[in-house]
Order: sequence, then C-alpha cells, then structure tokens
Amino acid sequence: MPRELNESLNRPLGGDELFDEIPDTTYFVKDAGARYHFVNTTLVGRCGKTLKSDLLGKTAAEVFPSPLGDEFEGQDRRILEGGAAIRSQLELHIYPDGRQGWCLTWKRALRDEEGKIVGLSGISRDVDGAKSSPLDLEALAKVLNYIRAHLDGPLRLGELAEATGLSTYQISQRIEGLFGISTKQYITRCRIEAACHLLESSDKSLSEIALSCGYSDQSSFTRQFGKVAGMTPKSYRGQATKI
Repeated sequence: MPRELNESLNRPLGGDELFDEIPDTTYFVKDAGARYHFVNTTLVGRCGKTLKSDLLGKTAAEVFPSPLGDEFEGQDRRILEGGAAIRSQLELHIYPDGRQGWCLTWKRALRDEEGKIVGLSGISRDVDGAKSSPLDLEALAKVLNYIRAHLDGPLRLGELAEATGLSTYQISQRIEGLFGISTKQYITRCRIEAACHLLESSDKSLSEIALSCGYSDQSSFTRQFGKVAGMTPKSYRGQATKI
C-alpha cells in the first residue's frame, strides 16, 4: 500500500472493517511470525471472543483447539516459508465453543517491495449447509484433497471414484454445485495454480514443471497454460520475478 495513503488516513488500513460487514466470511492478516495482525468481527465471534484485541498477536494454535489450531498454524508457516498459496480449499472448522462448519479457505503470502515474504492474508467463506449435507461435504473434501495430492497423474473420474468411494456422478455433481465448474475444469485449475507457484518459487525447467503438474510434455503444458493465463509459462515466470 502506498505510504501516502496510509499517512493520509493516519491509521493502518487492513481491510478488516470492510469484512466486518460480511457475516459468513472470516478475514485475517498475519505477520511473519504467523500472528494475527488484522481480523474481522466474524472471526472474533467464531473463536468465542468479544474484541479483536483478544486475537491480535496470537497464532492459530493459541486460538483454535488442537489439533485444528496446529494444522492451521502449519498451513501458515508453510506459506510464510514460500509454500504454495491455498485456493478454495474445503475445510471443516471446529471452533472453541464446539460448533462445526465447512468453509472454503484462501491464503496467500504478502511480500514487501523487494519480494520478501512479510506475512500472509486469508479468508474463509462458509459453505451453504442447505445445499450440501455434512457427509456430502466430508466426502467431497476427500476428493479435492486427492486431486491436489495427485496432480502429477492422469486423475480420471474413475480413479477419483475408486479412491474416495463416491460415484463419478456424485463427484461431478458435488464439484459443480460448489464451484460452478466441471470436474475437468477444476482439475485444470488446480494444475495451473500449482504450475504458477512452481514458476514463481522454483528454478525447475518448464519440462519438469509440466510433468509434476500432470502434463505429458512441455508443449501440451504451454498450450493449456496459455489458454488459462493468457501468456506462456516463460512470460509468466519473467513477470513474477519482477514483482
């Protein structure tokens, strides 16, 4: 954020005030030590607290019950160490008061002008329970986790069904209902997101990245990446290194 804007406001602008108005979404910004720096009132309430100051300066492991808090803090530290961002990951959240809820979570690193990671920001949006039962969402979470863990393979629908116990029809219906895209499109999105991270954070060759993201060769990877990102992987890497 430009220094001039912060100075004219005479206070830090963290976005929490905007997210205070959205009751089905939690919002947070954390520093390089994975400690809460900004939070919205929804997150405060979900954690059974009254004031934002009750969370500030604490890590997820200090706020959420174990093992959930440890898992969240582990996510944070992986991102702070240069790991991949989390995008629309389906998670079961268990809050300190015992309530449970399914959410889609996004987390990504925050960098300074020199590209150094100085923190992270994230949101978790509630999944509408009226559209999906808890068992449906638990089964879908297994499908999505399997996809993310096996991006270097073909990931055919039959394989997903066999690995997770859902029918191919159930998988297609659940993914389309939650994300509004087909299973094939979701897998493509996951592959391209993984490729973007590798292009930004590693010196792997394009052929190595292609294979690790499930493409048979560099040319097919380049074609698919171009369709989705609007540029070649080489161009994307060149822009990313300038940020």
